[in-house]
Amino acid sequence: MIEQLDTATSACAPQPPLFVALTRLLALPVTSVRETLVEACEVVASVVETDKVDAFLHDAARDSLVALGTNDSPMSRRQRALGLDRVPMSNGGRAVEVFQTGERYFCDDVQADAGELQGIKEGLKVQSTIAVPIEVQGKRRGVLMVTAATRNKYRWSDLEFLAAVAHWVGVVTHRAELVEEATRVAAERARQRTAEELVSVVAHDLRNLIAPLAARLDVLTVRAEAEARAADVDELSKARRGVERLGRVLSNLLSVERIERGLFDLRLQVVDLVELTRSTAALFAVGGQAIEIEAPPQVLARADPDALRQALENLLHNAITHSPEGAGLSLTIRRDRFDGANWSLVRVRDFGPGIPVELLPTLFDRFALGPKSFGLGLGLYLARSIVQAHGGTLVVEDADGPGACFRLALPLYEPASGQDGPSERPE
Repeated sequence: MIEQLDTATSACAPQPPLFVALTRLLALPVTSVRETLVEACEVVASVVETDKVDAFLHDAARDSLVALGTNDSPMSRRQRALGLDRVPMSNGGRAVEVFQTGERYFCDDVQADAGELQGIKEGLKVQSTIAVPIEVQGKRRGVLMVTAATRNKYRWSDLEFLAAVAHWVGVVTHRAELVEEATRVAAERARQRTAEELVSVVAHDLRNLIAPLAARLDVLTVRAEAEARAADVDELSKARRGVERLGRVLSNLLSVERIERGLFDLRLQVVDLVELTRSTAALFAVGGQAIEIEAPPQVLARADPDALRQALENLLHNAITHSPEGAGLSLTIRRDRFDGANWSLVRVRDFGPGIPVELLPTLFDRFALGPKSFGLGLGLYLARSIVQAHGGTLVVEDADGPGACFRLALPLYEPASGQDGPSERPE
C-alpha cells in the first residue's frame, strides 16, 4: 500500500504521495533511457510499500518485454539472476497481457492465478501484483509493474496511483530518448568530421605522390615498348590504370572537401556536351567494354568542363562497376524540355541488376554503399553536387528494363544569332 511521506515540516501537513512521486519524477536528471527508468522505479518504490518495481519496455527486435528499469531489492536481484527481467511475448504472462491489451491488472493472490508465469510464482514467490501500461507519445511502449511477496498487499487506489505515475514515466522516457538521440547524432557528427579531416589530410599527401609515380610508369612503358617487351608493356598499362583510378579517388575526396567548405568554384564556359561525353567515355572503353553513344552532332551547355568531366567519370565508373562483364553501357545525349525549361541531357544506362528499392533514399548520400559496392561511396554524391552547382539535376530514372539509368540535366545553352558553338572564354 502507499506510504504517506512526510516531506513538510512539523507545522505543515504531509504532501500527497502522488504529488511527491510526480515532483521527483520530473526532477530526475535525464541521461539514458535505462538510467532514467531505474531512477523512476526507485521513486515509485520509495512511495509504494512493495518488494519490486519494474518498468518494462517492448524490444521490437526480439519481441520481448525488457525490464530496463528496476529498483534495487532482493526480489529484483533474484529476478535478474533467473533471467526473468526479459519476457518473450510468446511466453505470455500478465505483463505481456497488459502490454497487448492495454488493460490494467490487479491480483492479491498471484499463486492462484493460472494466467501468470510459473517462474514468477515459483522463482520469485510473488503473491500480489498490480500493473499498468506505459505510453510514450500516445503509443503503448511497455508496462509498469509492482509486485510483493505477501498477499493482499495493494488496494484499488494503489492501481489508480500507479496509472497516474505510469503516464509521467512515459513522459520522462520520451525525454530520455530525445537526449539519447541527440547524443548519438552529436557523436556521429563528431566521428564523421574527424574521419573527413583525416581522409582530407591523407588525400592531399597521396596526391603529391601520384604525379611522380605516373611519370615513372610512363618512362618504364616507353623503355619496354622500345625493347619490344610486350608482357611488360601490358603489366605497366594495368599499373597505370590503377594509378589513374587512385588519382580519381583522391580527386573525388578533395572535391568533396571543397564542396563541404563552400570553396568549389566553377569556371563556366560554353561546352559541347556531346564532345565532352565522347572523350570521357573513351577513357572507359578499354578491355572490351562496349559503350554505345546516341547523340546529335552538338548539344551545348554552360559548364566547367573539368568539373563536369569529373561528374561524368563518376557516373560511368559507377555504371561499369555494376555491369556484368560484356554487358556494355548505353549513353544518350540530347536536348529536351520539361519543367518549363530547355535542358541538355545525358543518360547513362547500365544493364546490371539495377538499384534495390531500399537504397534509393540514400543513393546520393556521402559514404553510401550498396551490398556489392566498393570504394568510399562518394562518386554519386560528388556527381550530383557538381551538377547541382551548375544549376542542373541528377536523378535516377526508370530503366524500362534491366539495369539502372541516371539522367544528368543541365540548362541548355542556345547561341545567339551568328554563333555556331563553344566560343566563349571561361569566366
